[in-house]
Amino acid sequence: MAAPATTTDALRRLCPALYALGTDAYGFWVDLADASLTISGWGTLRPTAVALLAAHQWARLTGGSIGGLTPSAAAASGVVTSESAGNETGKSLSRSYAASPTKNVDEWELSSTVWGQQFLAIRKTRASFGLRIVSV
Repeated sequence: MAAPATTTDALRRLCPALYALGTDAYGFWVDLADASLTISGWGTLRPTAVALLAAHQWARLTGGSIGGLTPSAAAASGVVTSESAGNETGKSLSRSYAASPTKNVDEWELSSTVWGQQFLAIRKTRASFGLRIVSV
């Protein structure tokens, strides 16, 4: 399957819940994501990358929900390892978090949603975003 030609088409396919909110709502997140991707090198995958980053930011910053699921069940992946909410007396609440699997905070944060994980996966396929040495 060919990559979507436009960011709107990619968003419609990849995050229908955000797309369904309408142009005013998803337009803000798409513009924010587009401004964040200043490095060239995405090629034909740029619309997909922008859509994935928009969906990720929307989910992380608003707790966006999909199909009636709670925000954590809808978008989180890899950060919360367990969660419980109350017993017969209603006095119990617990949440466990995973340790960062990477020293790269950017990658760890992106891996917290399914869209961020997809973003990382396609970023790793682009030669422009290969191994980088930040400091020695």
